[in-house]
Amino acid sequence: MKKLRFSAILRLLTLSAFAVLFALPVAATAGKSLFFEGKFGLRQYWELFVTNFTYLNYFWNSVIYSAAITAVSIAISLPLGFLFSKVKFRFRDGIFFVFILVMMLPFQATLLPNYIQLRDFNMLNTPLALTVPMMFSPFAVFLLRQFMKTIPNDLIDYTLLETSSVLKTFRYAVFPQIKQAVVSLAILIFCESWNMVDQALIFSMDNGGIMPLSVILGEIPENVRPAGGAVYMFPIIMLFVMFRETLEESMEAYKP
Repeated sequence: MKKLRFSAILRLLTLSAFAVLFALPVAATAGKSLFFEGKFGLRQYWELFVTNFTYLNYFWNSVIYSAAITAVSIAISLPLGFLFSKVKFRFRDGIFFVFILVMMLPFQATLLPNYIQLRDFNMLNTPLALTVPMMFSPFAVFLLRQFMKTIPNDLIDYTLLETSSVLKTFRYAVFPQIKQAVVSLAILIFCESWNMVDQALIFSMDNGGIMPLSVILGEIPENVRPAGGAVYMFPIIMLFVMFRETLEESMEAYKP
C-alpha cells in the first residue's frame, strides 16, 4: 500500500513538473504582453492591432484558412471513414494500406507533386494554395475509420430497416456514436492548420498579403512581439478550454 502511494505521488510530481515546463512559456508570453515600455497595460495590443492593424489582417487570414481546412477535411473524411470501416468491396484493405502509407509520409515528400499540381492549375500565390493541399487528410480518414469500426453492425442494419436513405442512416446511426471523435479531430486539424509555415512560404512566396499569422510572427516589431504571440496562442487555448472534456472522453472511448 505504501509502495503504491509512493508511486502515485511520484507520478503526480513528475506530471506536475512537465506541466509547469510546458505552461511556463505560455504564461511568460502572456505576462510580457501586458507590459509596454516598463508600464502595465494593454498598450502592446493597441500598437499591434490599431496603430498598425495590418497584423490583424494576417490573424483573420489564419482564422479563415484553418476554419476552411477543418470543415472540408471533416466533410471528406466522414464518408471515407465509413466506406473503409463498414462497406465491403474489393481491394478495400489494400487501398486503406495506401492511405496509411500516405499518412506516414512527411510534408517534404509530397512537396514537389503538390507544387507542380498547384502550378498547373494556376493556384500558386493564392489562398487556395494554402488550403486545398491540407483539405485531404489521410490521418482524419484513419482516425474516423478506427472509431466507426466500434459501431455495431446491427445498429446500422436496424436503421436501414426504417429508412433506405444513406444520409439518414449516417445521421441517426453513425454520427451520434462518433460525435466526440469528430469534435476532437476538428480541433486537431484546426491546430495543425493554424501552425502552417512551410506551405505558406513555398506555395505563396510571391504574395505576402495572403500569409497567415504564423509566418508573419517573426516580422512583428520586437517591442510588441509578446502581444503578437499571445494573440496567436489565444484561439488554440480557447479551443482546449472549451472542449477539454470532449477531448478526454474521446480518448477514453477509443479502444484500438
